[in-house]
Amino acid sequence: MKKIFSINKKKLFFFKNLIIKEVKKKNPSFNGELHKIHNFISGKNINLIRLNCFKKINSLDWIKIIKELCSEQMFYLLGQDLLIQSKINLSIQMPKDRSSILKAHSDCWSADTPFQLNLWLPLTDAFSTNSMFIMDDIYSLKYLKKNSNSKYKNHKIKKPLKKNFISMKYGQALIFNPSVLHGNVLNQTKNTRVSLNVRFKSIFAPEPNIKNPDRKFGTYYKKFNILESTRFGLDIIENGIIK
Repeated sequence: MKKIFSINKKKLFFFKNLIIKEVKKKNPSFNGELHKIHNFISGKNINLIRLNCFKKINSLDWIKIIKELCSEQMFYLLGQDLLIQSKINLSIQMPKDRSSILKAHSDCWSADTPFQLNLWLPLTDAFSTNSMFIMDDIYSLKYLKKNSNSKYKNHKIKKPLKKNFISMKYGQALIFNPSVLHGNVLNQTKNTRVSLNVRFKSIFAPEPNIKNPDRKFGTYYKKFNILESTRFGLDIIENGIIK
């Protein structure tokens, strides 16, 4: 599934402004238009800026802003007892930058639960090859079933069509299940795409097995919103009151 909806630009500007300031530190002549970063920053320097922005964003109370942006949507789709990925991710894809290509993949290949949703927040307009592509549920499931017992990298995935690329304006958000095949290609547009993404799942969603502790609650996920009635129920279970 995927769903695009409008969000509060003023709230989203918190992230955008932080990135603008970091870029200006490297090049004071930067005009503040994120889709034109490539005119001011070279490809060899952009990843360092991205990492600096990633660290700064995650050192602040970014979850408060995410709650204001998407709680209503997430509560409707997953319920109110939610976990959120411990760190929010930042992507910057400049034109012709081969280092930012992310081949088609399913997050379930890296032990992520299929009972999760990804929130994707472009901080620039996203369109065509500067955006990402998402294959439909039917094709994704068919491919995953066919290659579940083999090395998926040795099999060809259908080339994304124009309809598979997400087209969004700054001020819109996307929710999708990252277990479907998705990724990006070489950005052949004249615009840089900057985006944030973070995963959500219900506190009652199955945890990954013992082989993948890095995807568990407490490491990969932390609490986003837990109802009081659920907190009490969990206390009952944790204290061994139910026999």
